[in-house]
Amino acid sequence: MSLSSSTPKSFSASEDPFRGVSLFSDPIHGYIRFVSSPSIRNNATERDLIDSPWLQRLRSILQLQSARLVFPSAEHSRFVHSLGAMHIAGRFATHLYPAFDHSYPGIFSPFLFEELLRVCALLHDVGHGPFCHFFDEHVLFPKFGLSHERVGQSLIRGPLRPLIEALDRSPSGGFLPGEQISADWVAYLIGKGSGPNPVPGNLPFLAALKPLFSGLFTVDNLDYVLRDSYMCGVAIGPVDLDRLLYYTHIREGKLALHRSGLGAFEVFVTARAFMYRQIYFHRTTRVFDMTLKDLIGETMDEWGFSNPTENLDSYLGLTDHALLETVRNWKSDPDGRRSGLGIRWGRFLERKKEWRLVFEEEDIQTTEFGTPAAIGEKLEALLGAQEEGSPFRVDVAFRDTRPENPWQMGERQIWIYEPLTGGLSPEPLAEMLEKMPVRQLAVRIFAKPEHGDLSPIEKVRAFFSRGSLAG
Repeated sequence: MSLSSSTPKSFSASEDPFRGVSLFSDPIHGYIRFVSSPSIRNNATERDLIDSPWLQRLRSILQLQSARLVFPSAEHSRFVHSLGAMHIAGRFATHLYPAFDHSYPGIFSPFLFEELLRVCALLHDVGHGPFCHFFDEHVLFPKFGLSHERVGQSLIRGPLRPLIEALDRSPSGGFLPGEQISADWVAYLIGKGSGPNPVPGNLPFLAALKPLFSGLFTVDNLDYVLRDSYMCGVAIGPVDLDRLLYYTHIREGKLALHRSGLGAFEVFVTARAFMYRQIYFHRTTRVFDMTLKDLIGETMDEWGFSNPTENLDSYLGLTDHALLETVRNWKSDPDGRRSGLGIRWGRFLERKKEWRLVFEEEDIQTTEFGTPAAIGEKLEALLGAQEEGSPFRVDVAFRDTRPENPWQMGERQIWIYEPLTGGLSPEPLAEMLEKMPVRQLAVRIFAKPEHGDLSPIEKVRAFFSRGSLAG
């Protein structure tokens, strides 16, 4: 029979690779696929989650709190970052599934496995408040002992649960009959911190996936390092996501990195450390952070902010955009406290610097001078900076991208597969991290612009020249 007389075979609905899947355009990852229609009518999709009020709220939660006042193009949001993290999680899922299924045969179909990881990444930041991690540090934790992950877990187990548990497919295909994602699995996987976050009793093997969301290289930080550097216009050198992905696998029921992937991992950790130096710990970024610190607590008291896990509806409307537009109008408020706050916020939004840099010491080894907290306390005592109305402010910017004990990281442990022995060990990772200069510690002293007497700074210079906490 000739080709011209043959009848082409058409795809069935279940075989059509384009059915129910749409694309986002993204400057970092190119095209991002997402599920736009379900396998079964009236079920939920990724589009429903993305279009939900809680995810759309992230369009108004800015990714970078004060750095955007320093890097003019850094106006991206937690929303687009969440989409990027979802995309990376999907890539990991497709790559990891064969080994996961080998360790835990028949537990999940490849489609449910893919969707579980994608949904976790999509929702990992859903609990953020305005100014993101700054809000965690200065509002959520001091007032309520919460983090944005804890708030996110409340949302996932609450208003987002029906959507999560009505999903029935991933971009690659539909779930098997009877399969369903549990919102409790998602809440567990996004959890971080020291609070209780037990692995679901019926699925203890979910712990093997935990390092993808809480560890040294996660789908979260793989996206934000690439995205923040691009949006800030800061060159960080190559981050070899493809190589990291290729050498990450499930072995003996644990997430492992092949020894051949250690080089790509080292480059990534170094790039992330560089980001802290160039962007997050930039001296002008820290000036605006100090002003924000002086404003945020009093502003939230005036706002009437309450525990978000007990009042989710009010939290829905608390975003960077809503907060900034509200306080911008306070300067005309007849209430004296509000008008005072409004004037101070106006100066912040106009990039008026309340402090000037008068001393800076970077690349400090904390073992030589003490812990970051001890350094800050000693310098504040030398300058009298802890006294109300002091013209000086001490800023200690510290970040250690290594765990306290790389041998014992608990759920976050990344195991290294050694092909010569055929075994898993944390030793190669620990040895690599111990040799890397990834500790970021910068000490800066700021003074009020109008203050002219800088003679106390000589005490600070003497402190660092002695290298001691004595005297």
